[in-house]
Amino acid sequence: MLLNWLRRRRRQDGTRRTHAAEGRSDPGRVRDTQEEGAAPRPEIWFFGGKGGVGKTSCAAAQALALAEKGEPTLLVSTDPAHNLGDLFGDLGGRPRAIAACLDVMELDPEQECERYLEEVRQRIAPLVSGERSATVMRQLALARHAPGTSEAALFDALVEIILTPPAPLAPDSSSYRHILFDTAPSGHTIRLLSLPEVLGGWLEGMLGQRRRAVAERSLWLDSQQTATASETGSSAPEDPISEALEQRRTRYKALRRCLTDASRARVILVSTPEKLPCLETLRTREALESHGLCVGGLIINQCLPDAPSEVSGASSPSSGEAQADWITSWREQQFQWAARLENAFADRPCLRLSRQSRLPEDRESLGPLITALSTFRPWRHDSSCRQARPPHPTACTSAHRPQHQR
Repeated sequence: MLLNWLRRRRRQDGTRRTHAAEGRSDPGRVRDTQEEGAAPRPEIWFFGGKGGVGKTSCAAAQALALAEKGEPTLLVSTDPAHNLGDLFGDLGGRPRAIAACLDVMELDPEQECERYLEEVRQRIAPLVSGERSATVMRQLALARHAPGTSEAALFDALVEIILTPPAPLAPDSSSYRHILFDTAPSGHTIRLLSLPEVLGGWLEGMLGQRRRAVAERSLWLDSQQTATASETGSSAPEDPISEALEQRRTRYKALRRCLTDASRARVILVSTPEKLPCLETLRTREALESHGLCVGGLIINQCLPDAPSEVSGASSPSSGEAQADWITSWREQQFQWAARLENAFADRPCLRLSRQSRLPEDRESLGPLITALSTFRPWRHDSSCRQARPPHPTACTSAHRPQHQR
């Protein structure tokens, strides 16, 4: 009987702490994290897709297009390849002003991993001592190279940026209007964005086991002290491990609510009009939406421009007939896969981008992409993205032929 009473008491105390941490006065009511009079929360755009399709170029051009309109924007890279640094020069783990209204930062897995493990060490240090402390610290040192540690560190940094965004470097801006993420290839992106759901369930189990262990310890090792404390009205001693798990669970729930809010967070998929990127893009959309994430649009990149004869009426010289034949075949193949992509994304904004004569390699060479993306806006909805597709899908924003960039 005493054991049951202790368990009920622990559950009630834990429930009250959870509701307080989430801003709830009762289990059925959740307070909006956007307080009245506070700055508007930034929109979150993730650029994802198969490796090599141009995610970094599109994300950078989109960020510059938004900044040119005077909308404060933060561009963040979670890709270990550091491609943003190749475009803008040396970047780091803190925002750096690249243009008016645009700050850019590049998360380094090694630095984030070290920062993450240091935070874990500081949390654990007061809880262990003696030989046990040395063993725990040795295990943490080994965990630095364990599978999943870098992903956990990057995810922790992503949580921090989304839930508590840094202030813009521009003195006349109080908050960012957009936060854009240039992500790693599709598989890594799916795992990263599904972590709140996966880790949330894992933490629920860990928290339940910890609470049961604390209740049984209080019963068998300190039952008299617990009973005395309850008679005098004092509360049972807090468990720092349970509190740490509860705090992390609360943050993951807040991130999960943000990522599944289709009016605020969306994934923009980038593909090229070829078989392998096309099929992976279709699978990626299905996987993201199965986790409740909203796919807000599609960019079909590196489309071959129209043939010269179609544009100016000129014909290919006879000496180049062989070359013209394989270019024509390539163009026809691209047209088929682009049409398949547009059909699959008929309910989302789609944009075709022509292949440039000079591939983007710095800010100046991004000019044509900036022009093309200046009018692109991802699909949004005021409720969750877990809904059926509209029965009468809207048309894509592009024509069936690639648009030419000036």
